[in-house]
Amino acid sequence: MADGKVRIYNMRFCPYAQRAILVAEAKSVPYDVVNINLITKPEWIFGKNPMGKVPTLELPSGDVLYESLIVADYLDDAYPGRKLNSSDPLRRAQDRILIENFGTVTSIGSFYKLSISRPHTDEQSALLQEIRKGLAPFERELTQRGTKFFGGADAPGMVDYMIWPWVERMSLFKVAFPDLSDYQNDKKENPKLEQWRQAMKEDPAVKSYYLTPEQHFHFAASYLQGEMPDYDCLEELNSKI
Repeated sequence: MADGKVRIYNMRFCPYAQRAILVAEAKSVPYDVVNINLITKPEWIFGKNPMGKVPTLELPSGDVLYESLIVADYLDDAYPGRKLNSSDPLRRAQDRILIENFGTVTSIGSFYKLSISRPHTDEQSALLQEIRKGLAPFERELTQRGTKFFGGADAPGMVDYMIWPWVERMSLFKVAFPDLSDYQNDKKENPKLEQWRQAMKEDPAVKSYYLTPEQHFHFAASYLQGEMPDYDCLEELNSKI
């Protein structure tokens, strides 16, 4: 790539790939995006990533990296500007524990199943309760840190960007269950997280790639109900605005 840009192999609705985009945006890394159909993957993607997953990062040198946390760390280390990872080894390790623990809150598949299944079932209630329990340590952590973001008082850091894609998708619930009072109660029970969520929505990197609850819901429904997800739904939805 003679223009010096990195290339991010991506899928627009993938939370793992969103991590790479958020870091690139936050660091002002010059990049191009190549979106991949993850159901019918092109054969050439396996030549870049043997697992055929996104995000996959291709450097101007031709070298290739993959796995979202590895890609995020590389972009933070290799490019100038504000560092997203802490320079303190202990805090960096503690932050990584937070990121890893957030992965146990729920899987993206559970998000999607919970969002479109009808009618409301005991299984849905159990999944919602699992998510609520998983969020509690993050509410406590923000309270203990006493900062607006996990990364500090002024701007998001690596923890913020690594967990945001899943928090953004939690908005699916208010579309799927508009009469579900627990959604409003959850915000009251986690005031620090709610303040954080609102602050994150105003961050330039997040705003550049943000999707509405309705857009996430539409894709989730197509993902679970059809043989081929509606990868082009953003164009369809935007044309109706």
